[in-house]
Amino acid sequence: MDTTKPLSVAISALIQNSKILLIKRIKGDYMGFLGLPGGKVELNEHISEAAIREIFEESKITSTFDEHLGIVSELLVENNKVQKHFILHICKLTPTSTEILEDKEGQLKWYDLNELEKLNIIPSDYEIIKNLVLKKEKNYFNCISEKEGDNYILRKFI
Repeated sequence: MDTTKPLSVAISALIQNSKILLIKRIKGDYMGFLGLPGGKVELNEHISEAAIREIFEESKITSTFDEHLGIVSELLVENNKVQKHFILHICKLTPTSTEILEDKEGQLKWYDLNELEKLNIIPSDYEIIKNLVLKKEKNYFNCISEKEGDNYILRKFI
């Protein structure tokens, strides 16, 4: 990853029967935490296409694009230095299948929307679900997450 430029990422919120699809990350940033599935937007790929592709690649779940809910500009800080800058495009998708056939990027599972506060979710993803997905509060947030050891602290989400 080129750390001199922000990385454009399509993040997907799939909701079915009051449950949301989350992935327990097994590599990279936020390892061991639950988060919204997604991945890099490729060259010559629209955000909507990236969101659908990433969900299919990670789970084999097919989906349709509903809407772009907003953008989160997230800085990941470690040792008082910005290590990464993500431009997160939050997309709402409707699953056309719900059976998880693959989970090579991490363990995928459907979680009850009413029990999210009990889970070990990436702090910024929890705020994304709460503010953009459920409340549709606004469509842009600045975010600063700080890594301290194996923990991530949300320093800013406004």
